[in-house]
Amino acid sequence: MFLKKSLYAAVLASLSLPVFAQGLVLNNEDIRTDLNWLNQQGVIQISTSTWPMSGDEIQRALSQAKVSDNTQQKVIDSIQNALKADNQMAKVGLFAETDQKNIPQAFGDNQKAQYAASLELNAGGENWDAKLRVTGEKDPQIDNGQDVNVEGSYLAGKLFNQWVIAGQIPTYWGPGHDGSLIRGDASRPVYGFTAQRAEQNAFESKWLSWIGPWQYQAFVGRLDDYKAVPDTNLVGLRLTAQPLPYLELGASRTFQIDGEGQPGSAKAYWNAFVGKDNECNAQGCSGEGNASNQLAGFDARLNLQQLANVPMSLYGQFIGEDEAGLLPSKKMYLAGADYSSSYKDMPFQVYAEWANTETNGDAKGISYNHHIYKDGYYQHGFSLGHAMGGDGEMVSVGGDIRFDLMNRLSGRAIFAKVNQSNRLINVAFPEDDKIKALDLTWTHYLKPTVPLKINAWVSDSDHQGNDAGASVGVEIPLDKAIFGY
Repeated sequence: MFLKKSLYAAVLASLSLPVFAQGLVLNNEDIRTDLNWLNQQGVIQISTSTWPMSGDEIQRALSQAKVSDNTQQKVIDSIQNALKADNQMAKVGLFAETDQKNIPQAFGDNQKAQYAASLELNAGGENWDAKLRVTGEKDPQIDNGQDVNVEGSYLAGKLFNQWVIAGQIPTYWGPGHDGSLIRGDASRPVYGFTAQRAEQNAFESKWLSWIGPWQYQAFVGRLDDYKAVPDTNLVGLRLTAQPLPYLELGASRTFQIDGEGQPGSAKAYWNAFVGKDNECNAQGCSGEGNASNQLAGFDARLNLQQLANVPMSLYGQFIGEDEAGLLPSKKMYLAGADYSSSYKDMPFQVYAEWANTETNGDAKGISYNHHIYKDGYYQHGFSLGHAMGGDGEMVSVGGDIRFDLMNRLSGRAIFAKVNQSNRLINVAFPEDDKIKALDLTWTHYLKPTVPLKINAWVSDSDHQGNDAGASVGVEIPLDKAIFGY
């Protein structure tokens, strides 16, 4: 018996290696909430509007934290534990839900099926990072025609403060809690290449230092199973800067281009990049002068802690489906506010957010739609922008509270009008509908680095009636410590 137990412990130990330096941090709601909480308490200064984030930047911000009380230190410890949990050499994930949740997906929700089991392996060093995540699914909510996928897997290398990443990883651009108008993570991740800075330090030059801490993220990838134009590519670029300690500005741009029957020349890509994309002739609006479906716009976050000693932020985003006078037109809008404080040593954050994906306030069937790329700004019928898709409007209020080291509660209430133009390309919400929902998640930490997440929701829809359900998910490190050996 002793020999058997020792052999079992040795096998587990062989799968466990010391935690290595983390290169990338994929979309994680708990980490984002805690970083924003520290921002609004004046403890750190870091941008949380571009995901994935660099682990180097998070550690840089935490190393410079100005901690003044025990609650702030608890939040820092929470982030470090979450990074350690995400950084285990090997772990197994299990997920199950009683029914599919038909409400706009939340940030960081990587579960795309009713049942899932995964094996994740991580490795890396100072200048490289790799993740292999193999997931088996049953009863998918987003059907990609596969029972097994490698979503969330990547290989990354760092050179001169630049991460270059190849893989299938989620992307999120903007300050919104519940959605981004241009690049959200409600669809399955897009295969492709990403480049971004590791640390967001300001320029040292006196001519450029006024820009403040800054970041870019560039992406090129291929949409999966895009039937309207097979082999369509997705290209994007985002820039952020903090010229003042209390102000972050962002600019984002994406376009769909190339694919079967569409121009893929260098000239077509250049025209799309510089915004020359409205050329029409007697044969129609196509060819190298109208080769892409473009979205672009701006966002901002104002941190009142730095400005007026109030732990609150105001933020907004607007994205245009087309351009006029070299600026985005046919606009969609998002605005919100969040507040961070503590009650009896329990840190909490609350927020309110409004998003509108109509065209300048009217449902015209233009948003996330295109005359050439007729499957729209979607992949597998789920939006590459805001989770509700085009021609919708959503108000959400939510929050998060950490009761103690082992328990936290987060939730949101949603009031949404979706797909008011009845576009069938929006598979997530295929008809004009009104949805009200309450979505709650309790996280109990089996260990500080092992969260067990239990989610429950109730919803009411004009077309689908009342619905309710629950889910449970856990990721278990293959480490001898958790088994007690």
